[in-house]
Amino acid sequence: MTGVVRLLRRPATGALAGQVTSALAGFVLQVAAARALGAAGLATFSLAYGAIVLATAVCSGLVGDSLTVLDRREPRVRAGLHVSTALVSGAAGLAGGVLGVATGVLPAWAGLLLGAATAAFVLEDTLRRLLMATGRFWSLPAVDVTSLVVALGTLLVAADAGGLSLSSFVVALLAGQSAAAVVAWVLLPAAERPRGPWRDPALGTVFAFGSWRAAAQTVRPALLTVLRLFVVAVAGAAAYGPLEAARVYTAPTLVLVAGLGTFLLPYFVSLRPHGPAAGLRAADRAAAGLALAVGVIGLLAVVALPWAGPLITGGDYPVPGGAVAGWSVYAVASAVLLPYSGLASVHGAQRRVLVLRGFEFASLAAVALLLLAVDGGVPWTPLALTLGPVLAAAAVRRSVLRPLARSAPVPAVRAPAVA
Repeated sequence: MTGVVRLLRRPATGALAGQVTSALAGFVLQVAAARALGAAGLATFSLAYGAIVLATAVCSGLVGDSLTVLDRREPRVRAGLHVSTALVSGAAGLAGGVLGVATGVLPAWAGLLLGAATAAFVLEDTLRRLLMATGRFWSLPAVDVTSLVVALGTLLVAADAGGLSLSSFVVALLAGQSAAAVVAWVLLPAAERPRGPWRDPALGTVFAFGSWRAAAQTVRPALLTVLRLFVVAVAGAAAYGPLEAARVYTAPTLVLVAGLGTFLLPYFVSLRPHGPAAGLRAADRAAAGLALAVGVIGLLAVVALPWAGPLITGGDYPVPGGAVAGWSVYAVASAVLLPYSGLASVHGAQRRVLVLRGFEFASLAAVALLLLAVDGGVPWTPLALTLGPVLAAAAVRRSVLRPLARSAPVPAVRAPAVA
């Protein structure tokens, strides 16, 4: 029992729990949309929700990573973070509102509320990142549960009032994210709550760091989009369906990677006074531990495929075992890259990290060769995609982190152990 309590107190466990509850909240809302809106309504909701999540991810790289790595106690930097958050959330909200009204899929009032919901998503995510930066990882599930409960409660009220529509889900998103933002604000330490200053913001400092991190957030979605286009162009949409089903089936492994990633960035910040060499040793341990954990989960996914696969497709078509194995190995490679890219960014090398992550696109050549040269090679394309993050991880470690570790003086302090 004592060991379980120690495990639950670890920040890494709280970070993982926060990622799981965040993913669960989105999943439950999508299931509710699938049941209430039908196939066409679900498709529209998924597109809108996916666009909001993508915008929030980019904003998280721009502002969230900046508030984690930069000295947010310095007045001008703190003002820069406040102004940046206001600008980004306002721009995202305006874009969401314009798209909601211009597409005509929502009434004008609901389109405007879609913009407000987008802004609320960005603000709530920024407050979540502030909770992570202050080490309050176990506050994250409370924020996510609040969002889910309020959103579902709003849907229940709408259903009683006359039935559910796409507009009902927009209102639910706005209510849920707004309530979650309030809870996150309350759970923050008083000194960390965004109140000011606002004058003389160091916007250049924030954007100089955060813009590169925001750009890095687009690498993997862009890579997967090109993969989809390749497969559909060469083999057809019907061939891609099972490949996507396999990706959805292995999604929990990427949830694990993303959850621990939210812990690693502030942890590497705490290691910065101990020098790059201490950070590199910690990154090596983290990469090995993540690879092992994600690999075990992937192996379990392959073993359970005959029973769990039909739950994804409804038994209409099989989930290819080769694709499940390939996506699992890809998740392992992504897990190995994560600590090295995070540590390099903490030490100011975020530009070089983004350039070196271009190696991930090199794996598309292997994908194209596989599709064109191997008959029936579609299920193995995720395995070919693995080449990219492996090359990127090796390049970041060899050309960025090792030179930093060799050139920096050795501090006369002892580095803390990974929590």
